Amino acid sequence: MPSTDSVIHTWDHVPAIAVADDHSVLDRWDRVVARHRDEPALSGDGRSVTYGEADRLVTSLAAVLSDVLRPDDHAGAGVGAQPGGASKPIGIMAGQTTEAVIGVLAIVAAGRTVVVMDDHLPPARLAHVAALAGLDEVVADAGRLGTAEGVLAGTGGRVHPLEDLLARAEDPGDAAHGTETTGAGRGQGQHRPGGADPLVLVFTSGSTGLPKGVAMTHRQQLQNTEQDAVALGPGPGDRLGVVLPLSFAAGFLFAFSTLLNGGAVVLIDPRDLGVERTLDRLEEQGVTCLVCTPHLLRSIVSTVGADDRAPRRALTDLRFLMTLGEPVTGTDLAAARPHLGAGTVFWNGFGSSEMGCVAYFSVQPDEPVPDGVIPAGWPLHGKTVRIVREDGSEAPLGETGELLVVSDGMTCGYWGAPEKTAERIGRDDDGRATWRQGDLARLEADGRLVLLGRSDDAVKVRGYLVEPSEVEAALRAIPEVHDAVVTAQVDPPAVTRLVAYVVGRPGARTPAPAAVRRALRERLPEYMVPASIVPMTELPRNERGKVDRAELPGAPSIEAEMVEGEYDQWELVVGQIWAGVLGLRGVHLDEDFSALGGDSLSAEEMLTVVHERLGVDLRASELLEHPTLRAFAHRVRTGTSALPSHPDVVKVSSAREAGRPPVFCLAGGGALALTFLPLSRYLPDHDVYAFQQHGLERRSFPDWSIERIARRYLALMRIVQPRGPYLLVGHSLGGLVALEIARQLTEAGEQVEHLALLDTYLPRSKSEQARLHFGRMEPREASNPTVRSLQKGVDKLVKRVMPAGVPYGAQAAKRFRAYTAGVLRFGGQKDFDAFFDQAEIVTRRHHPTPFAGRSTYVVADANPDAEGWKSLLVGRRETVRIAAEHTSLLREPHVAELATALRAAFEPEDPAQG
Repeated sequence: MPSTDSVIHTWDHVPAIAVADDHSVLDRWDRVVARHRDEPALSGDGRSVTYGEADRLVTSLAAVLSDVLRPDDHAGAGVGAQPGGASKPIGIMAGQTTEAVIGVLAIVAAGRTVVVMDDHLPPARLAHVAALAGLDEVVADAGRLGTAEGVLAGTGGRVHPLEDLLARAEDPGDAAHGTETTGAGRGQGQHRPGGADPLVLVFTSGSTGLPKGVAMTHRQQLQNTEQDAVALGPGPGDRLGVVLPLSFAAGFLFAFSTLLNGGAVVLIDPRDLGVERTLDRLEEQGVTCLVCTPHLLRSIVSTVGADDRAPRRALTDLRFLMTLGEPVTGTDLAAARPHLGAGTVFWNGFGSSEMGCVAYFSVQPDEPVPDGVIPAGWPLHGKTVRIVREDGSEAPLGETGELLVVSDGMTCGYWGAPEKTAERIGRDDDGRATWRQGDLARLEADGRLVLLGRSDDAVKVRGYLVEPSEVEAALRAIPEVHDAVVTAQVDPPAVTRLVAYVVGRPGARTPAPAAVRRALRERLPEYMVPASIVPMTELPRNERGKVDRAELPGAPSIEAEMVEGEYDQWELVVGQIWAGVLGLRGVHLDEDFSALGGDSLSAEEMLTVVHERLGVDLRASELLEHPTLRAFAHRVRTGTSALPSHPDVVKVSSAREAGRPPVFCLAGGGALALTFLPLSRYLPDHDVYAFQQHGLERRSFPDWSIERIARRYLALMRIVQPRGPYLLVGHSLGGLVALEIARQLTEAGEQVEHLALLDTYLPRSKSEQARLHFGRMEPREASNPTVRSLQKGVDKLVKRVMPAGVPYGAQAAKRFRAYTAGVLRFGGQKDFDAFFDQAEIVTRRHHPTPFAGRSTYVVADANPDAEGWKSLLVGRRETVRIAAEHTSLLREPHVAELATALRAAFEPEDPAQG
């Protein structure tokens, strides 16, 4: 094969420090700190620190850890005899934060191997990880202490609060600071690791039915640092967005490769934030480099592709974008390219926990998009790849065989499983380590590596390597399951899906797919739960007694046509959200989110959309408890509690302590009361109640005047707060209702402390309002003069009653819905539209009365009425302009700005100001 040096794509960006003389990550860290002490090192979730600040924390925290951790009596256990011996692992559970990275470095500086524990995994999975690693001590932050304690329950293990350890590390008077040294780990009296020693244990799916621990070495991390320096050129000025979990090999490797080349690392977890807020965070942090899975890239492109706003700087400012973990296609790149910057280079990466990064393939901005699956690329500096036949001989260029990687920068083996290590590891004629991962591949004439799938059963699902046998073992552990087999549907660019064929216990009913999934989620990560579960009476077997996979039935379709009438309006609305997030036409009522291909990222995206559109804020755990569309839609509908027998008012939130009066919020036409939920989070000193139109959710006659709406709301308000002072907030139509309530309260001798109108429009004349909101589709003019004359006469007569004229076509249907709102149900969004149209009719009939008290008028984009309200809000008035669309006022990020204005407005008036 040709020399890889001739085909590596390099940047002109030269790394500041060479790697060759480093024996461990600590050596490299010390030299980077010496060169870049005042440069930014860590930011994002957690504290932002420079290299110098991070090093001081790491050094001090390592001293504290050496003082509090049990002695290391574990040397040599785990992977077998390694140079220097394997140290006793210490777990860290601190999320995707800068403190987690500082904790990792401090644990290593204290002479220990690290296990990064991901609290997104089920507790049973975390307990397996802890048991396999032999963990009896875990460092955890405050939000994860309980989870960590549960993982070590019954083992006699100890959990150390990270915040307490950091406080000691930052206390100059603490006894652990007896050594006045700088540089990670210096002066701690601990063993300085060598390149072949384990740095971190990463747990992946295992064929034995349990996760397997890959011992990634110091040299493996250093080689990745070196090859990234050559290929990607990270260094001072670069800011890498770490969106892959630190417990994931790629997340760990790229985070530390960037740090050890002098760049800054920005810690972000899209599983918690969702796609929209992840993009916001990338922009806020000025991220210039991004490494993610194709799955996340597709979610990002889907989000920004449906966005009519300006291009997202989160993508346009990128120097490079890399995907890895699963196949990425030219179609994916073509969809992303319009959103990338003119100079953004796209990279596809290939590697594994055992081998580290093996090959990269770049597509320059001016190069055509490749067809089909993008190749793995060219082997990286420090890695040699060979393609071998079944007999072990080397295959010529172009021939398919098994991939063998040769390098001194790979795993030292599987933790506690020397026999499993022996199956994969080897030595070439020169004595260099080799690793056989189980991938089928070929080498092209130019040295490019092309992957062709797995030689064993393992598959990549959403970027994670999954052994179907582990899923099968988890299935057989369910009491109701007698036998099971798991296959994978792999057809790029479609998402790889697992399919489970399940046989129930003899004489017992086969468990329902939903019940099987719930049981699996208690044992396995979300990405390992099969998308389709097929109940069977028995599995087909060949003459040898093995499962005949060719005879297994095809997986059932996971899509459905959502027909109005079969779904209630909440099921239809929520189902449309699910379908949009998952890229489906529709969703079965009794299908669950995970089975449809949903993962933690798409779950957060879906919950964000539910929050934005319906105002209901739910946690991901709610999806586990209510996994089907039917159950989840019901949970959304009952997202908050209404006052007894009154569906028109919802208590959105409770004050953290008594004292301030409640805030009464009035929704716009066709809007749910729950749309005020985001605002309520920013008003912690008040109980927040929200009102919606009568009949919106339960069939009933709506109110046909602003005065009647106000009387209905006021009666309910006085149940909650019999006497003033009152705080009123109205959005859109709700602003007119709030103004009318203020009038009625004032006439009754009550005090309205503050009235806030959120982008409320002034009522218009009948003809103007009708034309504005209902329009008129002119009929085709008749050709017969007599008929045409009669037509015009009828139209002129009707206009005396209907100022907009006779509605035709779609406008007639719209008018019909408006006048039958609350009485008839139209299904889905049309029910909300009907109440919006009804509200417009009510508005045009209303004549508001001026208010002389304190008020705030919030005006959003395209509202022409800011000046017109001067004649109605005649007291002490504050006008606040917010650059937002009308309905977006109540959503992030604009709701934060809105809440700031309202909190200031709700402060009690200083008597001295009169």
